[in-house]
Amino acid sequence: MQKYFCIITDTCYTLFVQSTRQKILHYLNSHPGATAVEISRSLDLTAANIRYHLGLLINSGWVQISGKRDSGYAGRPIKLYNLTSLSLGTNIELLLAAMLESLATKKSANSDLRAIAETLAAKINLNPDNRILRFNKALEYLNQLNYHASWEARPDGPQVILRHCPYLELAKNHTQLCQFDNHLISILFDTPLELTQKRSFGTNPFSPCIFKPKPG
Repeated sequence: MQKYFCIITDTCYTLFVQSTRQKILHYLNSHPGATAVEISRSLDLTAANIRYHLGLLINSGWVQISGKRDSGYAGRPIKLYNLTSLSLGTNIELLLAAMLESLATKKSANSDLRAIAETLAAKINLNPDNRILRFNKALEYLNQLNYHASWEARPDGPQVILRHCPYLELAKNHTQLCQFDNHLISILFDTPLELTQKRSFGTNPFSPCIFKPKPG
């Protein structure tokens, strides 16, 4: 039977199957800035084996090269390895939830959400002269933000479909995020849009959110 346990003792966000890579993560948690040779000695594995697994952990975002140390010989400097914030865990969702709860008590909540959406939208250079190019650029940006979006041409304007919510757990309890999405999409597509179909979190978490042009 496979054994599962937390990588980090204080706050655990992810469970891993017991493996060489998990042992490496455990070692780096208590020995930051370790070398492949130091890890290999501790785990009784070859340095080549450890470097292979470190490469996989780096590619997946769990480990990073934090620096280099002179080997004392004519060869290359020795790489030092550390855990990334992905391995150590964050409290970003708790922080955002607290901020949204505070925002909900303000009379200016809707205008504040629009201001945040304008700030985010300003990070992309949209084409103001060609609407189709602008829509495609807006779509590309939304997908960079992990919305898994698409748009359809309609006589009254673009219909925007979001097939993924990049902050799903927060959105379940904080409907202000739907307002934020509405502002962001309206700004990006330069069209007043409204949410006409909201995803069903309970029965079908993969159902889309659909935004259509406001009538009139």
